Amino acid sequence: MVIQNRYPQYIKLSKTIKFLSELDDYELAYFAKFKLDTYLPETQYEIKRYLIQRNLNNHRIDELIKVNPKKKSTKNRLRCTRCSSDKIRVEKVAWTDTSDKIGYADEIAVLDGLGGKETFREQIICNVCEFWIKDPNNEKSKKSIWHHIGDFIFTLFSH
Repeated sequence: MVIQNRYPQYIKLSKTIKFLSELDDYELAYFAKFKLDTYLPETQYEIKRYLIQRNLNNHRIDELIKVNPKKKSTKNRLRCTRCSSDKIRVEKVAWTDTSDKIGYADEIAVLDGLGGKETFREQIICNVCEFWIKDPNNEKSKKSIWHHIGDFIFTLFSH
């Protein structure tokens, strides 16, 4: 039974390392700088071991980010505005942030929503550095003061 619980973690880790092996050093540097901390500690440990195998320490990561030659690329591919990678995730998501919008398409979406019909927009996220290129629902925007107060209260009572 315990082996079955560990097996999916192994598969996930294999997919993570496989993904990392497809990155060039510049992309891997951005991944390490901006996305590594989003993983569970056990996975972070394995990723850090992989970074060592690729000779990427903190100094080298900072240097690679500073001189990233992809920033000058003019190919007609959709690229991340932070790391210039073309490893982009495009998803259709239900558009829920329609309040206080002005424009014909926005008004139609609001009216459709009142009628129970969903409007979809593209959400575009970089797979390398997790930068949100297009965020139709403003999910990555700054939290209001009330969200911070709620987070603080939740933290107090959860310990």
